Amino acid sequence: MPRAAAIAILGGFSLLGLLAAGWGLSDISAALTAMRGCADEAVIDNSAFWFLGLAALPLFLLLAPLPHRWHARLLGAITALFLLLPAGGFVLFQHKASAAGYVFIPDLSLFGLRDFSAPRPQPCGG
Repeated sequence: MPRAAAIAILGGFSLLGLLAAGWGLSDISAALTAMRGCADEAVIDNSAFWFLGLAALPLFLLLAPLPHRWHARLLGAITALFLLLPAGGFVLFQHKASAAGYVFIPDLSLFGLRDFSAPRPQPCGG
């Protein structure tokens, strides 16, 4: 495969990764907005947090201009970022949900790919 075609394909996947990360961010933002507005129920699908990790995909484009000796470091950084973005988003969301008084049933977790919901606390602190 020609180099230009490979880079174009990787660029397309990078764009899709950024779009998926934006989708995850919008899901997280919608749940936070619902909690701030004292919604009857806050719902979040934990796949939204994993979508944040896809924001690391465009970094693969840096492999093309870098010398080979830097590839292992860059791949390590991409992997770390892929894991840290979802974990960081999850911890931040969990903190904001607790501060708003919402308790998710079952307990919110990063693994298991499912929906989690929390009823409105009484009284709602908003």
